[in-house]
Amino acid sequence: MELSEPLENYLKEIYELELIKGYARVTDLILTFNISPGTVSKAISKLEKLGLIERNNRRIKLTEEGKKIAEKLIRSHGLSERLLTDIIGLDWVRAHQLAHKLEHIWPDDVLDKIDQLLGRPLTCPHGHPIPGREIKIEGIKLSEAEQNKIYKVVMIIREEEWILSLAEEAGIKPGSVIKLIKKDENNYIVEIENKQTAIPKALAEEVLVNG
Repeated sequence: MELSEPLENYLKEIYELELIKGYARVTDLILTFNISPGTVSKAISKLEKLGLIERNNRRIKLTEEGKKIAEKLIRSHGLSERLLTDIIGLDWVRAHQLAHKLEHIWPDDVLDKIDQLLGRPLTCPHGHPIPGREIKIEGIKLSEAEQNKIYKVVMIIREEEWILSLAEEAGIKPGSVIKLIKKDENNYIVEIENKQTAIPKALAEEVLVNG
């Protein structure tokens, strides 16, 4: 099935939202893509007519066909990011930008070889599971964490460029040990690998941790 890149992006985002909270809503997609409700509604209606999503009580979920397409794209995107960061050494933002282009061009056999070269990683650099791996994501947002309790970073929830840039700059990455020292209305002081740094509340709400 031939889909436009914007429609593919909707499928990927719905897949990610299902992974985190079990379903997506139109409001989630408006927030993610920063576009008008009308534009999102048209796209959702088209995906529903194509049999790629289903709606029930304002909750949106992928059908099996929609899930297959999303999984192929997300696997390609995640492995592209891993190749660009782990092997080539690019920063998260640049790798994310390029992966959006590369995810559409890799033939399956080449993607399998990239996967093998990388050692079959479980997640993308930001902690999102690569489809086909047995991994369960659990945790709470850093903004909800208890003060002075040790946690481990699981995932950067939304992969927007400003979020990835701030997280990488602060050293917040999956597997990092992190502790919330104190917080106020807009800023958080966290300790990452024994170093204290200040981050905005907006970033703390995009970091999933467990402990």
